Formats: sequence, C-alpha cells, structure tokens
Amino acid sequence: MYVHLINDEKFLPPFMKRAQAVLDNNLYIVFGPKPPYTFLQESGQIIHSSEWTDYQLKHNVEIERVYIHLMTYQKIKWVSAAPKAPVYWLFYGNDLYELLLAFKGFKLFEQLDAPKGILTRIKGENLLSRLKRWAELKAYNRYYAPFVQSHVDYWCFWSPGDFNLLVEHYQFQGEMLKFQYGAFNPEDIELVKQWVVANPDFCSEDILLNHSGSQSGNHRHLLARLHDLGVTQPVRTPLSYGDQAHIKATLEFGKGILGSAFHPILNYMDRNAYFELICTSGYAIFGHRRQEAGNTLFIALMSGTKVFLHPESVLLPFLKEQGYYFFTWNDLSRETLGTPLTLKERTKNYSLACSQFSEQTIAENYQRILR
Repeated sequence: MYVHLINDEKFLPPFMKRAQAVLDNNLYIVFGPKPPYTFLQESGQIIHSSEWTDYQLKHNVEIERVYIHLMTYQKIKWVSAAPKAPVYWLFYGNDLYELLLAFKGFKLFEQLDAPKGILTRIKGENLLSRLKRWAELKAYNRYYAPFVQSHVDYWCFWSPGDFNLLVEHYQFQGEMLKFQYGAFNPEDIELVKQWVVANPDFCSEDILLNHSGSQSGNHRHLLARLHDLGVTQPVRTPLSYGDQAHIKATLEFGKGILGSAFHPILNYMDRNAYFELICTSGYAIFGHRRQEAGNTLFIALMSGTKVFLHPESVLLPFLKEQGYYFFTWNDLSRETLGTPLTLKERTKNYSLACSQFSEQTIAENYQRILR
C-alpha cells in the first residue's frame, strides 16, 4: 500500500482524486486535529494518525511506499518507526525555507526591506516568541538534517532551484522527480486564455509590483529602483493582504517616493478582477528570492506581460530550462520598461505556460511519482 502522511489541507482532496485515477492503492494518514476535518471528507482511505496502530493490525498493511506531504517532526518520527520503504517528499516550500533562514544564512530581504531587531530571521511577534521558535527549530533540525540525508529517496517538486538549495545546505542524496499538485482552478486558466485570444494586440505601460504585501517581495527596494530610473508610469501594487507592518511601511514609502505614479491596491479583488489586473499590466516585477507568487508569475507570462525577477530567484533555473522569455532586476531600465515583449516572445511564453497548466502535464506528474 502507498501510505500518504498528510495534514488537513485544501488541495489534498484534488490530489486524492488525481492519485486515485492512477492507482487504487492509497491510504492517507492525517496528522494534526482529529475529525471533523475542514477540507478532507471522511472515507475508508483516510484515518487519523492516532488510529494507525489499530488500523495496521486489523488490515495487516504492507507499506510499499511512503509519501510525505509537507515535512514535519511528527512525520519524521512516524517514518523512522515504520518498516523501511521508499520515501517520497512532496515539497511545500516552508518545510525547507524556515530552516534555511534560521541556520543556513539564506537571505530573503534587501536592506530597505529587512526587518529590524534581534533574531528577525525567526518568525514571532516579539523577541520572546522568536527565541522560543528558534529553540524549537534548533531541536527539530537535529532530526530533520539526518532524516533528509538518509531516509528520503525522492524529492517531488518542479523547481530545480529549490532542489539545488536542498543539496547545497542539507547534502540531499536522493533523486528529484518533477511534480506539481495542480492545485489551480482550470476555470482560471481558461479565463486567461480567453483574455489572450480576445486581446491579441493589447499593450500597456502599467507595471505590476508583486502579488501581495509579503515582506519577502522587497517592495521598498524595488520602489526605490523605479524612482532612481525616473519611472512615471503607473506602478500597481497589490497590498490587500500580507505583513501588516510591511504594508504600512510600503504605503508610506511608495507615496513619498513615487507620488501619483504609486497605485496601491488595498481592497480584496475577486479572481476575475485579479486576473484582469495581471493581464492588463504590460510589465511585472517580482521581488522574491524564494519560490513565491508562482501562479501570478505564470499567468503573467501566459498573458504576454514582460516579467522581471530577482536576479537570485530560485525560479530562474526552471524558467531557463523551459525556455521562457523573462528578465531580472539587472535588466531594469527606462528602455526595458518601455519596450514590450515581441509577438514571438509572447507566443512562446503563452505556449509554455499553457503546457505547464495542462491536464496532460499534471497527469504526467502524477504518473511520475505514483507508477
């Protein structure tokens, strides 16, 4: 049996449906709060971790493979105590980044956006909570590091840049299998496709700056860069959610440095309005080093928006490997922010993004990890 160690996450039900289409041999063990669940529907394939021992004895379960959906201490303990079987780690992101920030010197912030204070690489509202979290992470890392090196056989995700971080900082010895959950709504992709078909010659000077008020977007650094370039075109900046202190600081900074060119978006946007915002932006600048804002980025590429990324973004290897046309901060200038993509470049990006979001590609991803 293929055993999946999961939490009650909203994109697990679609995963289960897709996995069932590949193989009817899956058991899902839920860690965290007991039923009733928020997203999962109770079924014969789903048990809580507290039920595992009795379930195993009753059904005489033979574990053929283990799939870890989001690495946690509880799942590490479970795998370490179970009979040896191939282990597949379905990567989320934060199950690596929090440790990289805490202990490996991974840098998220530029100087203007860096949080001030002690232990600011650690999550927490105050120093005491950050100290507590640091101690928890220190203890966890003692289990995490050797487990990743000696127990995980396959790392399942689509970004080779993230894989390189895992190899560099944790000496991962296993194999990378390209995989994406396909957690997007297919109707959303159809909306973007319809917009592109209906607007083949659309052109805009507007700039989209990041996807949210996440501090790792390095808003102030980028706003200062745009000011130094003498940019006067509208800079549309979604700030309806994210780090509230960072949002407040970004609002003050943006209004002060760009004036009327700064267009903060503070109200919630439904999906139609948000996709229109992306599609009607001629240029998009993303400030993240880590894998973040992925769907927004690929919708921008699909719609013909000219994209600029952090020059150290972990997404660069994937985009280069696939053949997308994109740029980095190093390419920012008045000229590049006034020259849209060519028809050839737009067409290539559209084709690549459509393939990435296609049902065929997602099905191949599931076949890759389950066969």
